[in-house]
Amino acid sequence: MTHSPALTHTAEPSAPTRRERGEETRIRLIEAAEAAFAEHGFHGIGVAALARACGLGNAGLLHHFPSKARLYAAVLERVAAEADGLLVAALDVAGADPGDRLTAMIGVQARWTADRPAAARLVLRELLDNVDRVGRARHLPLKPYVTRMCDEISAGQAAGLVAPGPAVVPLTLLLGAFAYGLAVRPTFAQMRPEDAVLAEDAGFVAAIAAAARTALFSGGRAHDPDPRRHPAG
Repeated sequence: MTHSPALTHTAEPSAPTRRERGEETRIRLIEAAEAAFAEHGFHGIGVAALARACGLGNAGLLHHFPSKARLYAAVLERVAAEADGLLVAALDVAGADPGDRLTAMIGVQARWTADRPAAARLVLRELLDNVDRVGRARHLPLKPYVTRMCDEISAGQAAGLVAPGPAVVPLTLLLGAFAYGLAVRPTFAQMRPEDAVLAEDAGFVAAIAAAARTALFSGGRAHDPDPRRHPAG
């Protein structure tokens, strides 16, 4: 007696649930809003323009995010979590040596700036433009990220690798160098076409990272507010 081969049935993938579809839409809106906020800042764009950037009408956008502030907070939470997650991973790989950890911190910030220029610009705008909001804010998404980097700089100071003083000072120089470098590279490239380092964001940011490492590990000369402690020659 012959037997017919058994028929196998492959289960059809189930259709996304309403909640899943809503989450997918929310993620798309956050990604579109990130680019809009990075270009215009929180105060430079209204709900109608945000809705257009997200491919929705005002009502559609407000269905997912009741206000521009809520959407901005969601964008900033996502960017902060991404940057901090990359930093934590890099520090875990670096190990316990303070110098290696500082090098990893600078490296991951440089790579993230080059790979995610819109997100880097958004962080810069948040640090510059939020003066009127920060006093009222109940939660500051970038605080864990900033605190972690300050802690690493403080550890470098304790190890004698970085000049003594408030850790936020060299951090300001570091973040400012990357953000400003990203902003001015296209203009500098027009002014200085002979400088190959200006050809692309990644190369210029890498060069800034190398200079930042030299300055940060300079034994204090770059950051010491009292030049009398470091006489010339």
